[in-house]
Amino acid sequence: MIDPGDFTSEALAKIAPACAECGQPGSVTMVTGKVIYPHRPDLAGGWYWRCACGAYCGVHMGTMKALGSPAGPETRRAREAAHAAFDPMWRAKMRRDSCTANVARGAGYKWLAAQLGIDRKLCHIAMMDAETARRTVEICKQVMGR
Repeated sequence: MIDPGDFTSEALAKIAPACAECGQPGSVTMVTGKVIYPHRPDLAGGWYWRCACGAYCGVHMGTMKALGSPAGPETRRAREAAHAAFDPMWRAKMRRDSCTANVARGAGYKWLAAQLGIDRKLCHIAMMDAETARRTVEICKQVMGR
Protein backbone atom coordinates (compact mmCIF):
# COMPACT_ATOMS: atom_id res chain seq x y z
CA MET A 1 0.00 0.00 0.00
CA ILE A 2 1.33 3.41 -0.93
CA ASP A 3 1.69 5.82 1.98
CA PRO A 4 2.17 9.49 1.12
CA GLY A 5 3.90 9.82 4.48
CA ASP A 6 6.82 7.96 2.91
CA PHE A 7 7.44 10.88 0.54
CA THR A 8 8.83 14.34 1.14
CA SER A 9 6.55 17.33 0.75
CA GLU A 10 8.73 18.41 -2.18
CA ALA A 11 8.20 15.07 -3.93
CA LEU A 12 4.44 15.25 -3.36
CA ALA A 13 4.32 18.83 -4.65
CA LYS A 14 5.83 17.65 -7.95
CA ILE A 15 2.94 15.26 -8.58
CA ALA A 16 0.11 17.25 -6.99
CA PRO A 17 -2.74 18.16 -9.35
CA ALA A 18 -3.59 21.80 -9.99
CA CYS A 19 -6.62 23.03 -8.09
CA ALA A 20 -9.67 23.68 -10.29
CA GLU A 21 -10.86 26.38 -7.90
CA CYS A 22 -7.92 28.61 -7.05
CA GLY A 23 -5.07 27.23 -9.17
CA GLN A 24 -2.52 28.23 -6.53
CA PRO A 25 0.69 26.27 -7.12
CA GLY A 26 1.97 24.42 -4.09
CA SER A 27 -1.36 24.61 -2.25
CA VAL A 28 -2.45 20.98 -2.83
CA THR A 29 -1.34 18.31 -0.34
CA MET A 30 -2.38 14.77 0.51
CA VAL A 31 -4.70 14.11 3.43
CA THR A 32 -6.54 11.07 4.70
CA GLY A 33 -10.23 10.48 4.34
CA LYS A 34 -10.63 11.46 8.01
CA VAL A 35 -9.96 15.07 7.00
CA ILE A 36 -12.41 15.10 4.08
CA TYR A 37 -15.11 12.85 5.52
CA PRO A 38 -14.80 12.89 9.33
CA HIS A 39 -18.32 11.42 9.62
CA ARG A 40 -17.52 8.47 7.31
CA PRO A 41 -15.29 5.89 9.04
CA ASP A 42 -15.49 3.73 5.89
CA LEU A 43 -13.57 6.43 3.97
CA ALA A 44 -11.06 7.28 6.72
CA GLY A 45 -8.28 5.09 5.30
CA GLY A 46 -8.31 6.53 1.80
CA TRP A 47 -6.15 9.34 0.47
CA TYR A 48 -7.23 12.60 -1.12
CA TRP A 49 -5.54 15.59 -2.70
CA ARG A 50 -6.75 18.67 -0.82
CA CYS A 51 -6.08 22.31 -1.60
CA ALA A 52 -5.62 24.98 1.04
CA CYS A 53 -8.85 26.55 -0.33
CA GLY A 54 -10.78 23.39 0.67
CA ALA A 55 -11.20 21.83 -2.79
CA TYR A 56 -10.38 18.12 -2.99
CA CYS A 57 -10.36 15.02 -5.17
CA GLY A 58 -9.75 11.34 -4.60
CA VAL A 59 -6.96 9.17 -5.92
CA HIS A 60 -6.89 5.99 -7.96
CA MET A 61 -6.88 2.97 -5.65
CA GLY A 62 -3.40 1.98 -4.53
CA THR A 63 -1.76 5.03 -6.13
CA MET A 64 -1.33 8.74 -5.55
CA LYS A 65 -2.68 9.57 -9.02
CA ALA A 66 -5.48 12.12 -8.77
CA LEU A 67 -9.00 11.32 -9.94
CA GLY A 68 -9.23 14.66 -11.69
CA SER A 69 -8.45 18.03 -10.17
CA PRO A 70 -9.43 19.21 -6.69
CA ALA A 71 -12.83 20.88 -6.78
CA GLY A 72 -15.12 22.75 -4.42
CA PRO A 73 -18.84 22.11 -3.92
CA GLU A 74 -20.07 24.14 -6.93
CA THR A 75 -17.61 22.48 -9.32
CA ARG A 76 -18.39 19.01 -7.95
CA ARG A 77 -22.13 19.61 -8.51
CA ALA A 78 -21.46 20.88 -12.05
CA ARG A 79 -19.28 17.84 -12.80
CA GLU A 80 -21.98 15.49 -11.48
CA ALA A 81 -24.51 17.16 -13.78
CA ALA A 82 -22.06 16.90 -16.70
CA HIS A 83 -21.66 13.16 -16.07
CA ALA A 84 -25.45 12.77 -15.84
CA ALA A 85 -25.79 14.43 -19.27
CA PHE A 86 -22.72 12.93 -21.01
CA ASP A 87 -22.56 9.35 -19.72
CA PRO A 88 -25.89 8.20 -21.22
CA MET A 89 -24.63 9.34 -24.63
CA TRP A 90 -21.48 7.23 -24.67
CA ARG A 91 -23.32 4.30 -23.08
CA ALA A 92 -25.88 4.47 -25.89
CA LYS A 93 -23.01 4.40 -28.42
CA MET A 94 -21.56 1.36 -26.65
CA ARG A 95 -24.87 -0.50 -27.01
CA ARG A 96 -25.59 0.74 -30.54
CA ASP A 97 -22.13 -0.02 -31.94
CA SER A 98 -21.36 -3.07 -29.76
CA CYS A 99 -18.08 -1.52 -28.64
CA THR A 100 -16.34 -1.51 -25.28
CA ALA A 101 -16.94 1.17 -22.69
CA ASN A 102 -13.41 2.50 -23.21
CA VAL A 103 -13.91 2.84 -26.96
CA ALA A 104 -17.33 4.48 -26.60
CA ARG A 105 -16.20 6.83 -23.82
CA GLY A 106 -13.07 7.76 -25.78
CA ALA A 107 -15.12 8.57 -28.86
CA GLY A 108 -17.52 10.55 -26.70
CA TYR A 109 -14.73 12.63 -25.18
CA LYS A 110 -13.23 13.22 -28.63
CA TRP A 111 -16.60 14.53 -29.82
CA LEU A 112 -17.07 16.60 -26.65
CA ALA A 113 -13.60 18.16 -26.99
CA ALA A 114 -14.49 19.30 -30.51
CA GLN A 115 -17.80 20.74 -29.29
CA LEU A 116 -16.07 22.61 -26.47
CA GLY A 117 -13.20 23.71 -28.70
CA ILE A 118 -10.54 22.23 -26.42
CA ASP A 119 -7.72 19.74 -26.88
CA ARG A 120 -8.86 16.13 -26.49
CA LYS A 121 -6.09 15.48 -23.97
CA LEU A 122 -7.59 18.18 -21.75
CA CYS A 123 -11.17 17.00 -22.11
CA HIS A 124 -12.31 14.99 -19.12
CA ILE A 125 -15.17 15.89 -16.81
CA ALA A 126 -13.04 15.25 -13.72
CA MET A 127 -10.67 18.01 -14.90
CA MET A 128 -13.32 20.59 -15.82
CA ASP A 129 -14.03 23.81 -14.03
CA ALA A 130 -17.67 24.55 -13.18
CA GLU A 131 -18.31 26.67 -16.28
CA THR A 132 -16.98 24.04 -18.70
CA ALA A 133 -19.01 21.35 -16.94
CA ARG A 134 -22.15 23.49 -17.32
CA ARG A 135 -21.36 24.01 -21.02
CA THR A 136 -21.05 20.21 -21.32
CA VAL A 137 -24.56 19.81 -19.92
CA GLU A 138 -25.97 22.31 -22.42
CA ILE A 139 -24.18 20.69 -25.39
CA CYS A 140 -25.40 17.23 -24.41
CA LYS A 141 -28.97 18.47 -23.87
CA GLN A 142 -28.99 20.01 -27.36
CA VAL A 143 -27.92 16.71 -28.91
CA MET A 144 -30.27 14.57 -26.84
CA GLY A 145 -33.15 16.94 -27.59
CA ARG A 146 -32.87 16.25 -31.32
